[in-house]
Formats: sequence, C-alpha cells, structure tokens
Amino acid sequence: MSESETFKILSIDGGGIKGLYSAVILADFEEQYGKLSNYFDLICGTSTGGIIALALSAGIPAKEIVKLYEKNGPEIFPYMNKYSRMFHKFKQIFITSKYSDKNLKDALIKVFGDKKIRDCETNVLIPTSNITKGTPCIIKTDHNDELGRDSNHLLVDVALATAAAPTYFPIQEIATMGDFNDQFVDGGLFANNPSLHGIQEAYRYFIGKGNHKYGKFSLLSVSTLHQNFAFKKSLSIKRLSFVQWNAKLISLMMDLQSISTHFHIEYLNKSLNGIYLRINSEPLTDEESKKIDLDKASEDSINLLIEKGHMASRKWIDDPSLQQFFESNTQNINLRGEAVGTM
Repeated sequence: MSESETFKILSIDGGGIKGLYSAVILADFEEQYGKLSNYFDLICGTSTGGIIALALSAGIPAKEIVKLYEKNGPEIFPYMNKYSRMFHKFKQIFITSKYSDKNLKDALIKVFGDKKIRDCETNVLIPTSNITKGTPCIIKTDHNDELGRDSNHLLVDVALATAAAPTYFPIQEIATMGDFNDQFVDGGLFANNPSLHGIQEAYRYFIGKGNHKYGKFSLLSVSTLHQNFAFKKSLSIKRLSFVQWNAKLISLMMDLQSISTHFHIEYLNKSLNGIYLRINSEPLTDEESKKIDLDKASEDSINLLIEKGHMASRKWIDDPSLQQFFESNTQNINLRGEAVGTM
C-alpha cells in the first residue's frame, strides 16, 4: 500500500421495506462489478440498511436480500386490505407492536444461518439504540485491541436489533452483549444514515493510524426511497395529534435525518478532501408516493421499489464517479485491523 491508499466505506440508509430499493441498486452494481465486499474496507448500515450491510459483509450476494424482501415482505409487513390495515394501526397505537418479528426472524435465519460478526469478510458497523441505558450503541467488527465486545453476536440478532422500529417491531435483546438485561431498538433513532459513523471509524482507527497507510477515505452512500411528505398549508394540520401524525412522524424523522447527514458530509468533505458519492432517492409522483412507506409491502409497492431501484442503478452504473469505487479490489482487513492480502 502507498501513503495515498484510500479507506473505502459503503453506507446504506434505513427505511423498512423501502430498503428493497437500495438492495436492487446494490445487486445491479454487484452484477456489473462483482462481489461488493471485495471493494470496501467498511460496510455500514442502519435498520433495513443494517440487514443489507450484514449480508454484504458476510459475502452474501445483494440479490439474495432482494429476494428476501420480494418474497417475504408481504409476510413481514402484512398489508392485505383496508380492514387489516385498520386492525394493525389500532394494535400499534393502543396494544402492542404493529407486527410480530417471527416472519422477519425466520427470513433472516434462512439468509444468515448461524453466522456471527466474526465471520464477516470485511469490517461492518451497525447502529442500534440501547433503550435500557438510553444511549446509542454501535455494533461492529472487533478490528482493534480497544475492541472485543461484538465478534460473537449472531448476525440474525444484530439485524433484528437494528431493524426494531419502535411501535412496528418488538424490542430486542442480544444474548451475547454482556449486559443481559439491556434491550435494543432501531438504530434509525439516531443514525438512519450511518455515513458519519463510518467516517469517524475510519479516522479513529485506520487513516494515519499504526501500520495503516490510509491517507483519506472514499464513501459511497445509498439512500432508501423517500416518499413525498410535503403538507399543504392549512389550519387543519397546524395542531396534529400523535395519532394523526401516526407513521408519518417516524418516516419523516428518518428521511430528514438521512438528508441532514448528507448535507453535513458535503460540508465536512470540503476540508477532509475525501471522495463522496450519494445515491439519492429517485423522485416520486404523488400517486407513486402513496404506495411507499416503511411497511407498505403490497405487490404494487414492491414492484415500484424494484422499478425505481433499477432506474437509479442505470443512472449511475457507468458514471465515472461511481466507477472509481470499483477500480481495484481493496485490501481485506481482518478482525485485528491488519491487512491480509488482496481478495
């Protein structure tokens, strides 16, 4: 490695079933350029992006995650008819989480099996929220002597924890966390776009550190599909109750947080002089936007997510700003942070 070696980061936003959009984009990139874990030193993901990040880091093709969402989405997020939706909404507000995590867990077990963080082929970073302590929790590869907590976590457990959106899925526990009473929910509460945490990890442990020859970072950040949340100005919406906000509150918070992080990195990168590319959400018409939400998994919704994902990938796949991420395979970094050869 030369002094100008670049530490490559892939970051994937959260957003429920909307992650199908991101998975389609990455599957198209993988088909064009080959296995994505060969090209990145660190893969970050939150919530649904965390599921994708864990899969890619473990060497599981992105197309397998596309199949997971396409096949299991309607079972994970049952969205059958008007009366079923009303029942799930009532349950979400007054009784318990909107959905069971059984179907999601069963689907994740089929993909991940008994793989653990230590089995990942490249470094991984997954935000979760520790609600027992009221603090953020970043689950990641034990790649440094300072670290040593997360290598034995099952990928299934980590995926369930980062994707446990409050009121949508049950609160999760991670048996190997050490603090056995601690409980976790969606990392999207504080880092729906985990890009900044990826940059921080690069500078804390790799860029200009120890035997590493990294001099800068490159970051490829992939959005989920954002629905339109513009509210027409009117007296009737000035004092919305919690029930009236309902799911829009969480979805809007996650989308705005992701966009805000993008603006932060654009500004920050002027001084850091890294390489930054954001694959944004494709635009939606008002009619298309009605089909998109964290848990809308109807046939029309899934088909639209896939269609928009392919539209985005076609727009970027031959762009020189994307191609620079795939010019050469990266050095794989093992669990102790040491280069172990080109993959």
